[in-house]
Amino acid sequence: MKKNVDWDKFKLFYYVAKAGSFTAAAETLNTSQPAISRSIQLLEYQLGVRLFERVPRGLVLTKRGENLLSATERAFQEFSRAEMLMLEDEEEPQGTLKVATTMAIATVWIIPHLRVFLRKYPKIQLSIIGNDEELDLKTRQADVSIRPFMENQPELIQEPLCIFNLKLYASKEYLEEKGTPKTLQDLDNHRFIVFGYDAKNPYNDINWPLKLGMPKGMLREPFLSINSSSGMRQAAEDGHGIIALAAEYPGLEKSGLIEILPDQYKPSIPIYYVYPEHLKNSKRVKILGDYLKDSIRSDSP
Repeated sequence: MKKNVDWDKFKLFYYVAKAGSFTAAAETLNTSQPAISRSIQLLEYQLGVRLFERVPRGLVLTKRGENLLSATERAFQEFSRAEMLMLEDEEEPQGTLKVATTMAIATVWIIPHLRVFLRKYPKIQLSIIGNDEELDLKTRQADVSIRPFMENQPELIQEPLCIFNLKLYASKEYLEEKGTPKTLQDLDNHRFIVFGYDAKNPYNDINWPLKLGMPKGMLREPFLSINSSSGMRQAAEDGHGIIALAAEYPGLEKSGLIEILPDQYKPSIPIYYVYPEHLKNSKRVKILGDYLKDSIRSDSP
C-alpha cells in the first residue's frame, strides 16, 4: 500500500519539470540538487510510476509525467484562485498581493507611483519582488507581473500599462571634456556605459547604443558595464560616459544629465500589467492595475 504524497513533492515535481533538470530547479528553489533528486525519486516510488527519463543533458518527462504536470498546473491555478478570493468578499480590499517586476522598475520606478495607493488601501500588503528573470505566476511565485511583453504565454492576461521611451544622456562635465555628438558617427569617439552582458535582463536589445549608427553586425566596445540601471545612472552623473535611460526615469530632470542626439530615432519598451487568467476576477489584482494606469496617465504630459 502506497503512502499518501504530500503537496510539497508535487510542487518540487512542477519546478523540476519546468526547469528540465535537478540543478536548474535547485537554483530556482534555493535548495540542494541532491535533496530535490531524492524527493523526486520518492515521489516516483510512492506513485509507482516513472515521471522522468534521465538523459545526458537533463530530464525528459514521460507520458505519465506529462499528465501529472498538466494536473499539477491546474491544481496550482485552483489553489491560487481560492487563496486570492478568500478575502474578496470583504468590504475593504485586503490580503497579500505579490508583484514581480524587473530590478530597475522595482528599485526606481514603481514606489513613487504607489504613494497614494498604500494610503488608500492599507489592508492590502504589497510584496514587490525585483527580479530580472520571469517568475512563475502559475505557482504563486507572484500574483501579478509588471514587465515587457511575455511571449508564448496564452494563459496570461497582459494589459498595456505604459511605454518607456529610451534616450541617450551624458553629464555636462563629460560633454565639456569629450564634446557633444552631433551625428551618429560622432558616437564612435565616445564612451558608453551599458548593462552587463553576463547578467540576465528582461529587455530585448538592452545595449542598443553600441550598434547605433554602426554597420550591420558590428558593435562598439563599452567603456563600463554595470548590471544596475541606478548604477549606470550614477556613473553617467559622475562623468564616465553616455547611457541609455528611459525618459520616464524618476528624478531624471534633476539629475543634471543632458539628452544627446534628440532628433535621432531611439527604441521604446512597452510595459504590461500581467496576471494569470484564473485571477481575472480578483479585486486586489484589478484595483492595483486600475490604480497604476490612472497614476501613470495623470503623470503623462
